[in-house]
Amino acid sequence: MTASAAVQTGSLAAGYGAAGLFWGAFAAATPALQDLSGLGEGGFGLALGAMSVAALPVMQGLGHVIHRIPRHAIPLCLLIFAAGNLLLAFSDNFTAFIGALLILGGTSGALDISLNMRTARLEAETQSRLFNRVHALFPFAMLVSAGLTGLARSAGATPAAIFPVIGLFFLAAAALEWRAGGHQRPGPAPEDGSGLRLSRPVLILAAIAALAAFQEMSAQSWAAIFVERVLGAAPAMAGLAPSAFVLGLSAGRLAAHAVEHRLGAMDTVRIAACLAAPAFLILAAAPPVWLVLAASFVAGTGVGPVEPAVFRSVATSGAGGRALATVTGIAYVGYLLSPPVLGLVADVAGWGALWAATAALALCVAGLTLLER
Repeated sequence: MTASAAVQTGSLAAGYGAAGLFWGAFAAATPALQDLSGLGEGGFGLALGAMSVAALPVMQGLGHVIHRIPRHAIPLCLLIFAAGNLLLAFSDNFTAFIGALLILGGTSGALDISLNMRTARLEAETQSRLFNRVHALFPFAMLVSAGLTGLARSAGATPAAIFPVIGLFFLAAAALEWRAGGHQRPGPAPEDGSGLRLSRPVLILAAIAALAAFQEMSAQSWAAIFVERVLGAAPAMAGLAPSAFVLGLSAGRLAAHAVEHRLGAMDTVRIAACLAAPAFLILAAAPPVWLVLAASFVAGTGVGPVEPAVFRSVATSGAGGRALATVTGIAYVGYLLSPPVLGLVADVAGWGALWAATAALALCVAGLTLLER
């Protein structure tokens, strides 16, 4: 029996929401995780980059076989993600910590591509626009999780207390998707190499998504550390910095959902990028914490609409599922490069240069939209 469209959409929302809960907790707990790793900014950035390194081959491999396992892909990813949370929670040495990051990174990439493919299929089946709505839930869940994690850390909670709770949400989402996606059957194999023959417009879209991912990861990786270590704020206040950014992500995606069909995808992305660039420049000036929170919100509003617009454009371009998988993988290059590159920038040139570089990439996004009509 096929589940209703509402149940299937709710299951998608649960998957995106569980991922958001993890990344919100991870962003707010980065100071504690950095202490656990014993690394400086540059080394910790490389460790975070390892998560995206693990994601790339997993995503490429999944792009070849996902048509064979449509029912199993999302539940399996969610179950492995739950196990990764447990491993991260009880990592008591550097080797276990890196191992947990590799598992979480690989699974995160696989879950991302599985959810995007499922969203594209459900959009086609129901003739509705879902990408912005379900992608908006991800940062909203991050917002809640980051705020609660900051409060929990202020009360003395450690990663060992935080991440097992997050893992329970992944188990619940896996059970829901197993029911909602039970009607899916293996589909025909894509043409060999279809994921590699990307047109110039799709490559431009992929570059835009990668730059947006770079900006998004900059806030997830460094905002809490910046507020706590550089500005001297308490852990609870540090947790609000990524929370403000992801609240902006959610607001930007919901706003884009309302206006994108009138303005067009690239015009919407261009306007959003022009909001993000000056907001990141404000962070570069190391302003008071209240202004950091306001600027983080505006920056998130500017970054939020970009990836959903790209993924929908690719999904409706006729380029095929392998193309969507490849574009998602290219976007992950942004996640991969952001932590180590910005960690190195902070080590060499300071935190102001870190945020200024992120602002420059927002301007690059605006420029690329002029090439993709």
